Formats: sequence, structure tokens, C-alpha cells
Amino acid sequence: MFPDAEGAVVAYLNGRLTAAGDAARASTRVPRTRPARFVRAILTGSTRTSVSHRNAQVTVECWDTSETGAERLADQVHAWLCEMDTAGGHVPQGPDGWLGGPYSEPDPDSGSPRYVMTVIVRQREV
Repeated sequence: MFPDAEGAVVAYLNGRLTAAGDAARASTRVPRTRPARFVRAILTGSTRTSVSHRNAQVTVECWDTSETGAERLADQVHAWLCEMDTAGGHVPQGPDGWLGGPYSEPDPDSGSPRYVMTVIVRQREV
């Protein structure tokens, strides 16, 4: 079995957000009582690259009350993910780590500002 890719990204980002003094938190769902600012990680696919390795595709959404705030949060999350190297997985350096950098995609239901990116988390079977 492989580590939980969503869980690895959420735990990593929550550690970075807390260390930065940012009130935003990461999770795998939109909270029922939606905070003004948060991050969501969703496993959107994976590819097995060997008997014991896979590339997990994780889409990350960065929400805020303003377009500028969502963009700034996405830029910071992108920078942190470029440095991710944990027991749960790591993001390869260069273009092998990204399917797409942050782009604006407001929530279709609420219109809330949201930036989205998709990262590759390379994992080893445990």
C-alpha cells in the first residue's frame, strides 16, 4: 500500500501554514462552516511508475475572500510544495513535479475566489 497522498499534502501544508503564523488550514474537504481562507487537497489520479513507486496527482485549491488573497495563498503554497520532501512523498524538482501552476478558478457555486494547481507527489510503497 502507498501512503495517503492527500493526507501527506495536508499534514505538510498545515505544518508550513502554522509555522508561518497563517490562520488558514488545509483539509481534504470544504469545511461545513467555511472559513474565509483555507486550502483543500484532492487526489485526482495516480500512475504506478515501478513495482514500488507511484506518482500521485494531487489538486490543491487555495481559497480566500479576495482574488488577491487567494492568489497570494496559492503562490505561497506552490513555493512550499516545491520543497516537499516527507515520509509520505516528495515533489520532484522541475517540471516533473507539476501538471499545472496556480490559476484562477472561482468556485462555480459561490463565486468565491479560488486558485487551483496540480502537483505530482512521488511515493514509495510501504
